[in-house]
Amino acid sequence: MKTPSSALLPVIAGFSVMLLLLLAVTAIGVTHIRLLSNQLTAIVSERNQKSEYAATMRSLHEARFQALLLASSLDDVFARDDEIMRFSNMALEFIQVRDRFLALPLDASERALWQAMRGEVREVGEHARRVIDLLQADQLPQARAYIQQELAIRQLRMMQGWVGLLELQRQKNTQALTQAYAARDRAQTLAISLSAAALLVGAIIAVFVVRLSRRLEKDLFEEKERAHITLQAIGDAVVRIDAHLLTRYLNPVAENLVGLSSREAAGKPIDTVLRLFDKVGRQSITPDICQEALRGDPCALPHGTGLTSAQEMEYEVEGVCSPIHTPQAEIIGAVLVLRDVTEAREMQRKLHWQASHDSLTGLTNRRAFEEKVTRTLGSKRATEFPTSILFIDLDRFKQVNDNAGHAAGDQLLRQLGQIMQTRIREDDLLARLGGDEFGVMLGACPPEIAERIALALRDSISDFKFVWNGKEYHVGASIGLVHVPPHWNSLDECLAAADAACYQAKQNGRNEIVVHHQ
Repeated sequence: MKTPSSALLPVIAGFSVMLLLLLAVTAIGVTHIRLLSNQLTAIVSERNQKSEYAATMRSLHEARFQALLLASSLDDVFARDDEIMRFSNMALEFIQVRDRFLALPLDASERALWQAMRGEVREVGEHARRVIDLLQADQLPQARAYIQQELAIRQLRMMQGWVGLLELQRQKNTQALTQAYAARDRAQTLAISLSAAALLVGAIIAVFVVRLSRRLEKDLFEEKERAHITLQAIGDAVVRIDAHLLTRYLNPVAENLVGLSSREAAGKPIDTVLRLFDKVGRQSITPDICQEALRGDPCALPHGTGLTSAQEMEYEVEGVCSPIHTPQAEIIGAVLVLRDVTEAREMQRKLHWQASHDSLTGLTNRRAFEEKVTRTLGSKRATEFPTSILFIDLDRFKQVNDNAGHAAGDQLLRQLGQIMQTRIREDDLLARLGGDEFGVMLGACPPEIAERIALALRDSISDFKFVWNGKEYHVGASIGLVHVPPHWNSLDECLAAADAACYQAKQNGRNEIVVHHQ
């Protein structure tokens, strides 16, 4: 009869073999998963960056070529100058993207292709500068001919080079993915073989490993849940808290955002580490966000959320706070995923301003002016409070442009815009409608006051002495004034009346004010 110790020897040996096999499976799996993770990270962070930069440079060159084509077809000097300025701005943007592309590690084939592209880019740039010289000299036919005969051919050859660079990146991405998938298949094959052996031994001693399996299942589920939440935050700030609202982890992006390292923040209350606040009321919202997530509901940060770092720097952020569950659906903490949108929001505000303002004078542009007039005409207050509209057309402005140049004309428009702004009321709207034309909307303004404002505008313009390169210039203003009747609600009707009155002022000898009468 076997002693208890000898009876346990096969079980112990089998358990040991199974344990070794499990350890081997775990080690191989972790090693290959880490390898795959590194390879895929390289593909996503490096290859995709290269492809993105190459595509951006290609798009910028295409947009620059289209800007030259458009500029060569524009007879309006201001519009043509705008396109040339846009062309120059894209050149600066191309240099920034190119420098970021070259800062990435490039292999021999990429460097060889880039060296070939440099000559094409330089040659296209030289011919583009020749086109700009022709445009600035007002030689539009020659510029268009030069584009078709010289620049277009080299542009096409250069764009083929960009396509080649993008194709090279695609091939390298495909090659890297193939290698990663091959490594995955090898790991799967070996893991399946070892797992089969482990299951064969485990079937004999299954009763001894049930508890271990349950514990491993719990640990693996928790790690999977944490890993899943973390993977959703690639490239964003990630903050993990426990069920007691204590900070447990900050990723590097979050460290930069809050101004503390993960070690410094560990164990501290989350509201002292992550100082989220409502930008309107300046009240802290961190506890409310975290407590709602700990109740089981993912909570998105409200619009207009700000964050103050440990260095008292403020950011605009957006994101979400999600709960972390155990296999038994118990909530053990939460993860906050944040994204710094300070620059994006600032860009949105800048674009919004540019969409409604004239880039030269900083005044409201024609589109915004017309929208404001339309809203005013359509409001209930339009029938209760009188509204007047002025069209202002500068006299002798062309002489300034012809004799002193467009730079002088631009400076004159800016200065006149500032002067006119001081002659109207705070709630009135002054806009540059285009060229040397301006518009003014006087809301809640009796006719006699509107006419006094029109007179003040005309006199301030005619009295202004503009000095350029030691020479003095004078301009005047022909003004058309419309007192909008209560029954008018059409933008076209109002603008047509103001334009007609302005035209009549021109016909009356210039520097005149004509009031439209129904």
